[in-house]
Amino acid sequence: MKQIHIVVRPQLLERVHEALRACPGFPGMTVGEVDAYPPVASQAGAHSIKEDLTEFVPRVRIEIVASDTVAGLLFDSAVKVLEHGQTGDSAVWMTDVLQATFLHRTG
Repeated sequence: MKQIHIVVRPQLLERVHEALRACPGFPGMTVGEVDAYPPVASQAGAHSIKEDLTEFVPRVRIEIVASDTVAGLLFDSAVKVLEHGQTGDSAVWMTDVLQATFLHRTG
């Protein structure tokens, strides 16, 4: 199994969601709001914590756990829909999941 992590500008969430849902075997996803630090940090010396905190930007983090076969398709779909943005718009990466249990209410 794999876990796909996608961090995008909030404006791109709908576009990514549509692309992922179109993939056969789409298992669902978890979405949360996060703050991200820009990829190019200022090198102008020491900053106060207030200055550092104002450099964070809002992003949305999507997490998906899927079988290896489906994960490859989902990863490629996300990259394809996001590859035309600007630096810092998004990040997509995939990691191995050693063990997972999906709990369902049965009673």
